[in-house]
Amino acid sequence: MSLFEFLMVLVSIIIGLGIAEILTGVARQVRCRGSTRGYWVHSLLVGTIFVALLQQWWEIWGLRVVPEWSFIGLVMMLSGPVGLFLIAHLLFPEPMHGADFRRYYDGEMRPVWWLAALTVVLATLFRPLIIGSNLLSLDNATSFIFLVGFAALAISRRPIIHAILVPSFLLLLLLDIFQWTFVIGRG
Repeated sequence: MSLFEFLMVLVSIIIGLGIAEILTGVARQVRCRGSTRGYWVHSLLVGTIFVALLQQWWEIWGLRVVPEWSFIGLVMMLSGPVGLFLIAHLLFPEPMHGADFRRYYDGEMRPVWWLAALTVVLATLFRPLIIGSNLLSLDNATSFIFLVGFAALAISRRPIIHAILVPSFLLLLLLDIFQWTFVIGRG
């Protein structure tokens, strides 16, 4: 087993747990559909976090060329997957039966947005601090946009801000994937 494969086991477990949280939450929401009230912004957020988890796993392939790892490097590399797992866990109300997703979103998402901002900061600083890549790169441009947007969502209670930014995040994430890491390979 290579060093990269060794590290990917832990990364894959954390990302897999995050994906399981989302799929379980969606399944529970479908199961309780007769007693719940959905909210389209929440649904888009769930989809965005699902795609972000996949993107994290996909993008980590680029780290296969790193020759050695420190424990701090491992911890910083895991900050993105761990943050996304925590967000995925917090996306769905308990209990699900009778839930109003708009009320849940409006009342419970503020800590999630601060967690998202912290996750972006740590995940963005990982490569410059641990691997020595440039912080001010085009690849990090979307991270800066996400950071400002997450802070705005954490501060704002205005529904229009959330209705604009959450779909924008999904589009920006998809643009990031198609622009930078749509295809991976051995080279």
